[in-house]
Amino acid sequence: MRDEIIEKIRLSGLGSLGVSNELPFDDNGQALFIKNAKQVYVDNPQTSQEPLFQTLNGGCNVNNSTTTVSVFFAIDAKNKPADYETNIAKLQSVKDSVTFEGSTSRLVFTSTEYAGDLLISEIEYEFTRIT
Repeated sequence: MRDEIIEKIRLSGLGSLGVSNELPFDDNGQALFIKNAKQVYVDNPQTSQEPLFQTLNGGCNVNNSTTTVSVFFAIDAKNKPADYETNIAKLQSVKDSVTFEGSTSRLVFTSTEYAGDLLISEIEYEFTRIT
């Protein structure tokens, strides 16, 4: 799934942003997207399950299985690129083009924070299906 998201992001034409094949954090937990501003980094998918229906004897449980993928990038907060908002919209729209069989829900969450002179953006894709 991660490789497909990277490819969909590349195809979306982000203009002022590049796309990295590396994970967003190095072995020491340092954020590479802070070191390399204007590069988009895609994290590995994380999956969680939540009970939807449970039978009394526990023999047949139905779960919501949620897969989350986070995307990070940083830009200079003082000199925000003119295409920043457009790039955010393009990154958000990737959720609709990713293959996720049996998907019952596709959500995207966007958050930003400042770290010194950098504006850090995180886009989180959340795909849910019944298992």
